[in-house]
Amino acid sequence: MIPVTRSTPVSSQTVQHAARDLFAAQGYRGTSMKDIAQVLGVSAPNLYNHVPSKQDLLFSIMDVAMDRALDALAAALAGVTDVAAQLHAAAAATVLDFLENPAEVTVCNTEIRSLVEPYRTTIIGKRDAYGARIRGIVERGCAEDRFHVADPRIAGYLILEMGNSAKTWFRPAGTYTARQVADQYADYALRIVGNTN
Repeated sequence: MIPVTRSTPVSSQTVQHAARDLFAAQGYRGTSMKDIAQVLGVSAPNLYNHVPSKQDLLFSIMDVAMDRALDALAAALAGVTDVAAQLHAAAAATVLDFLENPAEVTVCNTEIRSLVEPYRTTIIGKRDAYGARIRGIVERGCAEDRFHVADPRIAGYLILEMGNSAKTWFRPAGTYTARQVADQYADYALRIVGNTN
């Protein structure tokens, strides 16, 4: 996360970061382009040199965040063949993303309703692809008699929700690092699915 201050040169990236933080703190509808400009120390019309609209800004923030999360999930699963190890890696990657990118995650979780088409469909598609990846691992574990859950879809939702849970209490200067919390939550994910070795 790059801190944005009045002395930071204005670019598309600094506009995105300022908007991300404001959208996370006060919501998309509660944030005006004037608010974003004020944080950056520029006039609102100046922002349009960097972004076409507030809606495009919201989409860009969410699109970058979803691509980053999908890439991190793919990297965590690369070369991992054991289904329990896959679930552990996927759960850890999910929680780690939530802890390392709390503002983006907040925006993605709360502002899909603010997107217009075709942006909404694009982001929902990426969100659903992420969830399907987790659910697919749980389904495979059940098929291999390694996991024991009544409904893999519900177990998948619960595992995805672990990131939100950790995000509410985690503090970077606290007892555990983000990686340590992610690994502990991943251990709990295996218990959720009734993993048998």
